[in-house]
Amino acid sequence: MSPGTIALIVVALSVAGWAAFMFFITVRRQRKAAASSAAATREHPAAAGPAPARSEEAPVETTAQKAPAPARKPLSPGEMAVSRRQFLNRAWTASFSAFLGFFGMSTLSFLWPKLTGGFGTKISAGDYEDIIAKVGPEGNFTPLFIPEGRFYLVYYEGTADSPVYELVNAKDTKLLALYRKCVHLGCSVPKCDASKLFECPCHGSKYRLHGEYYGGPAPRGLDRFPIALEGDKVVVDTGTVVEGPPRGTDTWQKFAEPQGPFCVPT
Repeated sequence: MSPGTIALIVVALSVAGWAAFMFFITVRRQRKAAASSAAATREHPAAAGPAPARSEEAPVETTAQKAPAPARKPLSPGEMAVSRRQFLNRAWTASFSAFLGFFGMSTLSFLWPKLTGGFGTKISAGDYEDIIAKVGPEGNFTPLFIPEGRFYLVYYEGTADSPVYELVNAKDTKLLALYRKCVHLGCSVPKCDASKLFECPCHGSKYRLHGEYYGGPAPRGLDRFPIALEGDKVVVDTGTVVEGPPRGTDTWQKFAEPQGPFCVPT
């Protein structure tokens, strides 16, 4: 279960608990009011029932004969003050409302973080010409690992027939940013200098230099990130993961087969 799902469940339970609490308070107040009304009716039954019928012989009262209505007694300071129960109810309501507000903001911040650097953001990998010199023919096609972005930069000069190569701008940049995570079960995949393959030490999945599937239980090639050139800088968007090409994809014959012995035996 993902952290986002857990956070949503916690928020839902908190809101449900608050609703149940408020329902309990409301029902309790209604019952108390009903009990008070019943007690008042028992004490003054004449006030609750209809006025008795006036006999024909009874003299009709005039306005002057009616007793003046008693003046309403002003509330005492004690009656005007907030009771202990009211104070506790209001304090609980305010504190729980504040808790839900802060918790909700924290949850939203957790679910949609504003990343400012590192994995999940756009990372500047360095100068384009310097990188090409390191990973291209001049550097013996040696992949360059960028720890901050968890990817390998590799040289690419294939046909780019698979749609995934267009999504990551491989044809224009002659570079690929391969996610180091094995698409089988997520192990970190190191490069093998002897075979010029990426070989997973966990279950033996193997990928060509440009990340295409070569062998093992992996369902496809290595996933990768889009690359853009901003001036003379290579910028990799690690917030966008593009699925690797399917099995059977072979777009660069130069590295279609291993260049030496495997580092992880089959």
